Amino acid sequence: MSERLLVVLLQQALLLSVGVMLIAALRPLLLRRLGAGSAYAAWLLVPALLLTLLLPRPAQEPLRVVLQATGSAQTLAAPALPAPPPDHAAAWLALWLGGASLFAATQFWRQWRLTRLGQQLPAGSSPALVGLLRPRVALPVDFEQRFSPAERELILAHEQVHRDRLDNLWNLLACALTALHWWNPLAWWAARRMQADQELACDAAVLAARPGAQADYTRALLTAHDLTPHGAPLASRWGSSHPLVERIAMLNRPLPLNRRRALLLAAGVAAVSTLAYAAESPPPAAGAGFIELQLKVERSQGGDKSTVEARVIGRDGERVMLRLEAMAGDEPGWVKEPLSITLWPKKAGDSALIKTQISHGEPGVELGHPSVMSAWGQKARIEMTRAGSDEKFALELTPTALPANFQPPKNTF
Repeated sequence: MSERLLVVLLQQALLLSVGVMLIAALRPLLLRRLGAGSAYAAWLLVPALLLTLLLPRPAQEPLRVVLQATGSAQTLAAPALPAPPPDHAAAWLALWLGGASLFAATQFWRQWRLTRLGQQLPAGSSPALVGLLRPRVALPVDFEQRFSPAERELILAHEQVHRDRLDNLWNLLACALTALHWWNPLAWWAARRMQADQELACDAAVLAARPGAQADYTRALLTAHDLTPHGAPLASRWGSSHPLVERIAMLNRPLPLNRRRALLLAAGVAAVSTLAYAAESPPPAAGAGFIELQLKVERSQGGDKSTVEARVIGRDGERVMLRLEAMAGDEPGWVKEPLSITLWPKKAGDSALIKTQISHGEPGVELGHPSVMSAWGQKARIEMTRAGSDEKFALELTPTALPANFQPPKNTF
């Protein structure tokens, strides 16, 4: 389970990185041709790409083989076998969870510290829209002394745009993604860049509705440049760490995000997400090779032993699932639980790399997931001991690469 979660996190990190780099490359063009609103809306590509991992996708059903163990009890004389190897994925997940928890706790503390101030902030603070469900505008005590009436009106209009666009909700989403990917520097850069584009988009929306207010708006930006911003996740602020020169320069191009630009941008996000979804679930390649596995499964406890031999054929790199039903045996304490084995055989030059996952019982309790490398036609053996018991398992595998024109039956064993 921990290994699968780690794989999902790495897949998400790859998609997030691709999305961020694509937006970074296209951002200058979006600002120049479509305006700041389009550059801000383009950040929807990142969550859209991550959602493609949750979409159902067609997949070939893995080969499933059910085996019934038979045979009389035999005496087994074998040395003690080592316990399953430690789960390193669990350690990595614990490290990830610790970092995510620390980041989330820090953001919660910042939000609590800002919320308890109410609607009146200390002098020298930046005006901000605070909250999510019922956001309110919080102003510094020196707001009226610092800004002229015209500038105050523009600042309040700016915060109203934040409220209308639910910007604090998007800030919360950016904060959550940064918490999940705290170890990825691109996630931190993207969160800061998205909030900077958010401010540019609000500037453009305010000036699009007030074409003659550019001079007052520029003075308000210059006055607010040295104000203290708030680092809380649910706070859209007037002052920001955005480069002042770029922000003022963008005032000369207040292009609002109209319906035409929104549709064009939505089509682009949908196209990239569709390509990502298709890349995540490629169809099996025509003529992909098949691998034959000669298997021998041994299961023993005390003096009892049961053996099953099987022949299975799977596609290169795809799963083969085996189920060994409860073994015969009447001795007291004999465990009569099914054994499940999942194999991932993959060609590796003149050898086969075979990953396994072995579990027992209903529902399956994982015993381990060892991997072996075996030359074609050579036998490899995996041995495991169930923790807290003298029950032992052994799996022998002999891989054979089948010809490219091989046509497999549905089930072979």
